[in-house]
Amino acid sequence: MLAKKCLFVVIFTLLSVSLAIAQDPPAVHPITGEDLVLQVFRGSPEIDGDLSDWNLSAMIPAALEVEEQIFTGAENWDNPEDCSGEFYLLWDDENIYIAVVVKDDRISMTKTGGDIWNADAIELFFSNPVANADHTWGQSIHYQYGFNANNQRWNWCNMDGPGGIDPDYLTIASSQTPDGYICEAAIDHTKMLSLDFSAGNTIGFHAVIDDTEAVDREIQITWTGREAHDQSLGYGHIILSDAAVAPGPSSSPSPANGAMIEETWANLSWRAGEFAASHDVYLGDNFDDVNDGVEGTFVGNQAATFIVVGFPGFPYPDGLVPGTTYYWRIDEVNAPPDETVYKGKVWSFSIPPKTAYNPDPPDGTEFLEPGATFSWTPGYGAKLHTIYMGTSYDEVNDAVGGLPQGTLTYSPGQLELEKVYYWRVDEFDAVETHKGDIWTFTTPGAVGDPQPANGAVDVQMTTALSWTAADNAASHELYFGTDKDAIKNATTASPEYIGPRALGSESYDPGKLAMNGTYHWRVDEVYPTETIKGLVWSFTTADFILVDDFESYNDIDPPDPNSNRIFDKWIDGYGTTTNGALVGNDMPPYAEQSIVHGGIQSMIYFYDNANKTSEATLTLVYPRDWTEEGVTKLLLWFRGASVNAADSMFIALNGNAVVPHSDPAVTQMSGWHKWVIDLTEFAGVDLTNVDTITIGIGTKGSPAADGGTGTMYFDDIRLYLL
Repeated sequence: MLAKKCLFVVIFTLLSVSLAIAQDPPAVHPITGEDLVLQVFRGSPEIDGDLSDWNLSAMIPAALEVEEQIFTGAENWDNPEDCSGEFYLLWDDENIYIAVVVKDDRISMTKTGGDIWNADAIELFFSNPVANADHTWGQSIHYQYGFNANNQRWNWCNMDGPGGIDPDYLTIASSQTPDGYICEAAIDHTKMLSLDFSAGNTIGFHAVIDDTEAVDREIQITWTGREAHDQSLGYGHIILSDAAVAPGPSSSPSPANGAMIEETWANLSWRAGEFAASHDVYLGDNFDDVNDGVEGTFVGNQAATFIVVGFPGFPYPDGLVPGTTYYWRIDEVNAPPDETVYKGKVWSFSIPPKTAYNPDPPDGTEFLEPGATFSWTPGYGAKLHTIYMGTSYDEVNDAVGGLPQGTLTYSPGQLELEKVYYWRVDEFDAVETHKGDIWTFTTPGAVGDPQPANGAVDVQMTTALSWTAADNAASHELYFGTDKDAIKNATTASPEYIGPRALGSESYDPGKLAMNGTYHWRVDEVYPTETIKGLVWSFTTADFILVDDFESYNDIDPPDPNSNRIFDKWIDGYGTTTNGALVGNDMPPYAEQSIVHGGIQSMIYFYDNANKTSEATLTLVYPRDWTEEGVTKLLLWFRGASVNAADSMFIALNGNAVVPHSDPAVTQMSGWHKWVIDLTEFAGVDLTNVDTITIGIGTKGSPAADGGTGTMYFDDIRLYLL
């Protein structure tokens, strides 16, 4: 959208001109009328999506949390759980740091590049501390940056030159939380030539959150409550303090957290907390031990902000061990008299293994093109590499005497189709040879396409397995179990052997699986002259029992036997005069595919309660036993809208066991909301034999003459232990 992109007309700022300008009062809060001013302390946090080194309790954020701060989309906003956030800032001589803690009941980031504003995103504006009513879409009177929880970033408006770029001087790291997400960013403020980031100076600042639960932006909430670019009454102000944030934990580890270092020793250093007098150092090769400070991990208390490891006279005197990940923690100890200890976060670094690692293509790749080139990351100290490749696991595993090479790529020539290949890279470090792991891949035509997909999670306990047969296989041998190594090594004499499967029978029902369990399986392809051993596939079952996620419904009309339309399973009031519910869309797609909570479909539900109550009922095939696996809670997600007629909502089991929602105007709750019901609330129902579940709008059995209309959405109905 041109209006968002600022048209990028360049306004050059002569660097010889002083940056000192007049200052106007800051914008005020739309409810309290208080000045929007933040004191920004010095600090240099690590940008990793973890805010434990920010000491947030010592800082005051820019809070975006009330309806009066919504510039657009108030009709879609129900409460702060739907969309709100806090912006924390720090600065140093190079960067302005921003930590944004967002509450968002459904995260949706469907846009990229300069369009990220049109979904869930953060926007930041920096300007001179003046009111400016002359902003047009060709004048750059501020800097505008944006980023999201997918770590995408953009610079639209720029006071020094063209915007419309992906700014490589903006670093972003994000993480999701139970009620939203965190974005942590650093912007090199030396790139903002028109602003003076010096101690004591004031900078104009505006914070913005964009939010959607559909396709395009539905809500924009801003610090001032005005449109994001509206500087006519000024932005808020940030004042750059020369003081550090209140005492807190250590930060800025070197080597960086998660780094791989190419030596068997290291010089570990960190930035001390502002008032730390000394440092408690913990080090070990187990995260939990270091986090808990168990015996053997405490190295000692010291004044220096560095420690050498891996040399005689220091921790790990025999050297760090290749192939090992080490964890370390620095607790900051304040000077007397308080001597407060600030526990640090646990950081890590790794020493590369002596064997080759990070194969390309990755282990388990399917349908690799026959002319591919292979590569890997060399083992620690490796000088030469010997590659073995073939279609027999045993031959590749046992091979010796290959020709070594100095390069890190390998081209085997044209590979055979419809094969499972194995390959291995041995590393020679001028002293000894280190035998590599066995990696696998298949070529086009081989057995593949496992369902559930390899590595799948949240698989239902009643799932069936299926796969695509190799092009010319005569039959299959199937193996299934919970021990990966056992599946890998199983033969037809092993307990994991399920049996032969005829061509055309590429499926298997293992029966009800355990909740939250990991399973492994393998399909060998049988040919007239040989049997080709398949890859080992894995999946993990869910920690819940699915009632309905609305993903299985399709747009196929009867009499096609594959028809599975949503309104043929959820029976509504179509054709009646007493039931005002209508489920699904009139035309395909019948299930809702734009406004969803999880997956790609939800159930759209229209209600008309004039002298009626609205009900939609699903007859259950599975699950029928709602005590299975010890489940105790029913959970479902729903979404209403402020324009809906206010009404109540209920869930009924077996027609008559009814639980109403506590809010009599629940239909007006915009955004996705979670409703958790204790199964004991369904009075009089046999939970071991639940036949139907009904979603109702209104009061069951008590239609109202003045009932109104509206549209609801439902998704992800599940049973949990909780």
